[in-house]
Amino acid sequence: MAGPMWLLVPALFALGLAAQLDLDCAKPESARALIDYAQLSEIEQVEDIHRDELDKALARCPTGPGRERCQAERRRDAEVDWNRKVAEIKIRYQRIKEEFEERCRASLALGPAAAGSPR
Repeated sequence: MAGPMWLLVPALFALGLAAQLDLDCAKPESARALIDYAQLSEIEQVEDIHRDELDKALARCPTGPGRERCQAERRRDAEVDWNRKVAEIKIRYQRIKEEFEERCRASLALGPAAAGSPR
Protein backbone atom coordinates (compact mmCIF):
# COMPACT_ATOMS: atom_id res chain seq x y z
CA MET A 1 0.00 0.00 0.00
CA ALA A 2 3.00 2.29 0.07
CA GLY A 3 2.04 4.16 -3.07
CA PRO A 4 3.61 7.31 -4.42
CA MET A 5 1.17 9.56 -2.54
CA TRP A 6 2.33 8.16 0.81
CA LEU A 7 5.90 9.08 -0.09
CA LEU A 8 4.99 12.50 -1.43
CA VAL A 9 2.78 13.81 1.38
CA PRO A 10 5.33 13.62 4.23
CA ALA A 11 8.08 15.08 2.05
CA LEU A 12 5.97 18.05 1.02
CA PHE A 13 4.62 18.47 4.51
CA ALA A 14 8.11 18.46 6.03
CA LEU A 15 9.32 21.05 3.53
CA GLY A 16 6.33 23.27 4.20
CA LEU A 17 6.58 22.72 7.92
CA ALA A 18 9.88 24.50 8.25
CA ALA A 19 8.58 27.46 6.29
CA GLN A 20 5.11 27.65 7.83
CA LEU A 21 5.54 26.97 11.53
CA ASP A 22 6.50 30.05 13.48
CA LEU A 23 8.00 28.45 16.56
CA ASP A 24 8.70 31.18 19.09
CA CYS A 25 10.86 30.37 22.10
CA ALA A 26 9.12 33.19 23.98
CA LYS A 27 5.83 31.28 23.63
CA PRO A 28 6.75 27.62 24.10
CA GLU A 29 3.20 26.45 24.87
CA SER A 30 1.91 27.98 21.63
CA ALA A 31 4.80 26.47 19.69
CA ARG A 32 4.16 23.00 21.11
CA ALA A 33 0.45 23.32 20.34
CA LEU A 34 1.29 24.31 16.77
CA ILE A 35 3.56 21.29 16.39
CA ASP A 36 0.80 19.04 17.77
CA TYR A 37 -1.71 20.57 15.36
CA ALA A 38 0.63 20.03 12.40
CA GLN A 39 1.14 16.41 13.45
CA LEU A 40 -2.59 15.78 13.68
CA SER A 41 -3.12 17.44 10.32
CA GLU A 42 -0.53 15.22 8.66
CA ILE A 43 -1.99 12.09 10.26
CA GLU A 44 -5.43 13.04 8.94
CA GLN A 45 -4.07 13.64 5.43
CA VAL A 46 -2.25 10.31 5.43
CA GLU A 47 -5.36 8.61 6.82
CA ASP A 48 -7.39 9.82 3.84
CA ILE A 49 -4.78 8.50 1.41
CA HIS A 50 -4.52 5.25 3.36
CA ARG A 51 -8.28 4.73 3.34
CA ASP A 52 -8.40 5.29 -0.42
CA GLU A 53 -5.55 2.82 -0.97
CA LEU A 54 -7.33 0.23 1.19
CA ASP A 55 -10.57 0.66 -0.76
CA LYS A 56 -8.68 0.09 -4.01
CA ALA A 57 -6.89 -2.95 -2.60
CA LEU A 58 -10.17 -4.47 -1.40
CA ALA A 59 -11.73 -3.86 -4.80
CA ARG A 60 -8.92 -5.86 -6.43
CA CYS A 61 -9.85 -8.98 -4.46
CA PRO A 62 -11.38 -11.60 -6.72
CA THR A 63 -15.06 -12.40 -6.52
CA GLY A 64 -15.97 -15.86 -5.37
CA PRO A 65 -14.93 -18.09 -2.50
CA GLY A 66 -11.53 -16.47 -1.84
CA ARG A 67 -12.84 -12.92 -1.60
CA GLU A 68 -13.33 -12.84 2.17
CA ARG A 69 -9.88 -14.29 2.82
CA CYS A 70 -8.31 -11.82 0.40
CA GLN A 71 -10.09 -8.88 2.02
CA ALA A 72 -9.09 -10.03 5.50
CA GLU A 73 -5.44 -10.25 4.39
CA ARG A 74 -5.57 -6.82 2.78
CA ARG A 75 -7.10 -5.35 5.94
CA ARG A 76 -4.38 -6.94 8.10
CA ASP A 77 -1.67 -5.62 5.78
CA ALA A 78 -3.31 -2.19 5.79
CA GLU A 79 -3.44 -2.16 9.60
CA VAL A 80 0.28 -2.95 9.84
CA ASP A 81 1.04 -0.29 7.22
CA TRP A 82 -1.15 2.27 8.99
CA ASN A 83 0.48 1.67 12.37
CA ARG A 84 3.92 2.06 10.78
CA LYS A 85 2.94 5.32 9.08
CA VAL A 86 1.50 6.83 12.26
CA ALA A 87 4.58 5.79 14.24
CA GLU A 88 6.85 7.45 11.65
CA ILE A 89 4.83 10.66 11.80
CA LYS A 90 4.89 10.71 15.61
CA ILE A 91 8.65 10.14 15.64
CA ARG A 92 9.19 12.98 13.16
CA TYR A 93 7.13 15.43 15.21
CA GLN A 94 8.77 14.35 18.44
CA ARG A 95 12.08 15.18 16.78
CA ILE A 96 10.73 18.59 15.76
CA LYS A 97 9.69 19.25 19.37
CA GLU A 98 13.09 18.17 20.66
CA GLU A 99 14.90 20.38 18.13
CA PHE A 100 12.68 23.30 19.11
CA GLU A 101 13.42 22.75 22.81
CA GLU A 102 17.14 22.46 22.10
CA ARG A 103 17.14 25.64 19.99
CA CYS A 104 15.35 27.52 22.76
CA ARG A 105 17.75 26.25 25.43
CA ALA A 106 20.69 27.29 23.23
CA SER A 107 19.28 30.77 22.67
CA LEU A 108 18.78 31.20 26.42
CA ALA A 109 22.31 30.01 27.13
CA LEU A 110 23.81 32.36 24.54
CA GLY A 111 21.73 35.31 25.68
CA PRO A 112 20.50 38.30 23.64
CA ALA A 113 23.27 37.98 21.03
CA ALA A 114 21.78 34.66 19.91
CA ALA A 115 18.45 36.30 19.28
CA GLY A 116 20.06 38.95 17.11
CA SER A 117 19.83 41.79 19.63
CA PRO A 118 22.50 44.49 19.53
CA ARG A 119 25.07 44.44 22.32
